[in-house]
Amino acid sequence: MGMLVRSCIDFIHVHRKQLSLWASIALFVATIIRYPVRFDPNDSLRRGFGEPTSLAHALIEKGAFANPFAALDTGPSAHLSPVFPAFMALLMKVFGSGSAGAYALKWATTLILALQLALYPRFSRILGMGEMNGIIGASVWIVARPVLSIGWEAFYAALLVAVVCCCYRLYLASQPERSCRMAWLLGSLAGFLIFVLPTMALVYAAWLALEMWRQKGALWNRSLLPLILLPILMNAPWTIRNALVFHRFVFIRDNLGLELSASNNDCAQFGVTADIESGCFDKSHPNHNVVEARKVLEMGEANYNDSRLHEALRWIGSHPARFTKLTMMRFLAFWFPTEAFTIHYTSGRRLERYVIYLMTLLSVPGLIVLYRRDFRSAVILVSCLAIFPLTYYLVQFEYRFRYPILWVAFLLGAVPITASASFLSRLLTARDKSGSETESTSGQLVAE
Repeated sequence: MGMLVRSCIDFIHVHRKQLSLWASIALFVATIIRYPVRFDPNDSLRRGFGEPTSLAHALIEKGAFANPFAALDTGPSAHLSPVFPAFMALLMKVFGSGSAGAYALKWATTLILALQLALYPRFSRILGMGEMNGIIGASVWIVARPVLSIGWEAFYAALLVAVVCCCYRLYLASQPERSCRMAWLLGSLAGFLIFVLPTMALVYAAWLALEMWRQKGALWNRSLLPLILLPILMNAPWTIRNALVFHRFVFIRDNLGLELSASNNDCAQFGVTADIESGCFDKSHPNHNVVEARKVLEMGEANYNDSRLHEALRWIGSHPARFTKLTMMRFLAFWFPTEAFTIHYTSGRRLERYVIYLMTLLSVPGLIVLYRRDFRSAVILVSCLAIFPLTYYLVQFEYRFRYPILWVAFLLGAVPITASASFLSRLLTARDKSGSETESTSGQLVAE
């Protein structure tokens, strides 16, 4: 048995490139099969399907980034980053906003996820965990089949986050003569990622701080300068647009005040589903509440968000115990997703949740193993896990919030599985080798 395992391992080493390509193709196809895209004539990308869809309608109908809320036309907006709504507008322009447009969006999301999973072996290798670990992590995802987030940018952002993390690791490993070119690539990708997913700006700021420390504060170093300037330059046009529209500085999005207030008030629950079911969301959010939407129209979106931010801070200051409890519940829900803190799962997605829980728990020993193998990769992934979720602990929980970094848990969670399989392989090989030597010795004794 051990010799057979050893032979398989040797074969994999010899044909690694071909097998890696075929494994990626197999993962891509398996994802398409596991996430079948079905045409539904009743589907549509109607306004009110979500804020991105409403913004996409405004882009098509009025040529303006405006009116994100279903309750009322509220004027110019910076409620979301413009990248995903613009992508949706493009699909709607080509396929329409009816069933064909919805079908095209389903396919786009599925293909992006399939591409992400197909690249898991490469991501895993670059980040010091090995290609087989990536194959196992992707396979576990396919089995679990986390639900698709069709109307949001979560899976698109996840692919970008993984690519940028890998690019940063390659930059750290590059020789001085290549580090400048890698810095230009990393700075460009990071700038686009921040534009798509502004919450990654804090993670990138931590990376910059580490780089400045690593390079002894050499701010004008040839490789460090592009890392600082490129993201600023890439996000400057939209920031200038916001300044011209709202007459003040707005960094990409302006919705923090609204989300904090809608998530922390007298009727707020830990998650958006619970808030919708209780009616609290309808009372506090302009997407469902005409009175609040009218305030946005009258005050302007940026000023409205300022007023909601002050409202949220006042409530938090006067209800510290309730705020702490909500924050802790959101922390737990982020890492161990649930619609309600019970042992029963009303949504029927038990396998998905059990697997996510398992991979989350396994990612802890996986991170320890990676730290010993590749300290730099461990730091990159820890920064994503520690910094990215901070904002989401403060606002109402939604499944999609974790999707941009969920791939980290599946790769790290696969590390103990891969390590156990490798240990078992070595054990079987050693046992067979020992058995062969014993048989050989016995044969010699008989002959003598």
